[in-house]
Amino acid sequence: MPNGAGENMIELVGSDYPYFRHVSGVHDGVNLHYTAVPPGQSFTAVLENQPFQVNEFSLANYTMMRDRGVDWMDAIPVFLNRDFRHGSLYVRRDSDLSHPSELRGKTIAAREYTQTAGVWWRGTMIDEYDLHWTDPKWVAGPVQRFVPPAEAAVQTVEGDLEQMVIDGEIDALLAPRTDDGNKPESERKLRALMPDTEGAERDYYARTGIYPLNHAVVIHESCLAQHPGLPKTLFDAYCASKKQYYAESGIQDPWGDPTNDDPIAFGLTDKNREIVATLWRYLAEQKLISQVPDMDALFVNGAADFVDS
Repeated sequence: MPNGAGENMIELVGSDYPYFRHVSGVHDGVNLHYTAVPPGQSFTAVLENQPFQVNEFSLANYTMMRDRGVDWMDAIPVFLNRDFRHGSLYVRRDSDLSHPSELRGKTIAAREYTQTAGVWWRGTMIDEYDLHWTDPKWVAGPVQRFVPPAEAAVQTVEGDLEQMVIDGEIDALLAPRTDDGNKPESERKLRALMPDTEGAERDYYARTGIYPLNHAVVIHESCLAQHPGLPKTLFDAYCASKKQYYAESGIQDPWGDPTNDDPIAFGLTDKNREIVATLWRYLAEQKLISQVPDMDALFVNGAADFVDS
């Protein structure tokens, strides 16, 4: 428990999402305190089994850990950090590559081969573009959370992978974002592989209704033992905060256009079950889990009845 936290204070750690600005406060007699941290920083305590109470965490990594026997945490269906992955493959601006079909035999770098963004990208490439994850050559950074499958033949390398793409040593970089993208447009050395990324995203969304989700919220078993009613309290608090943010700022679709439909609905709705099942199918197809898990078994008991209203 964080220093200074009272007996009824629960520390929630996650990224600085605007729709969680109103999570902190007393809910059902429990004092919730949301701490915003840089992207991915909430993962460390979970991956290393350090003390934590409630953290944002990679849904793919959570599934992989449960597949490997980890049983000291449970997830609630608050699905965060959604994004399409059509634009997650970067090449040099002067590269002649412009379509996934041209990546066969090319070298792709990924800092973390097993990160959720990579799982979605590789799965989408199979479903949409007939590019299997064994078709390219893979390189990754020296530190990996999980051992990649032998079939991927991932080679670990030292050095800055993004710079290696810029220098022409590697053909492409698979990443949610790049440092190069923070520079003014005129100074950038990299571009997304596909010229019309947004068009590809919109077409995919219109056909499938899938807005890929990357993270969930996990509760440590020790916290759950002390507060058995916490999962529903947390779920309702996250939903209420999102609803208040929407009331203040309006609802926007994935491209920032006003909409009446919530694109990031929480809970095990039929559509969310379909999206999670797609991610889990990709994990199994990419040999990152031994089998597709039972949906309800991987979320906290009673989660099927949680309703985002």
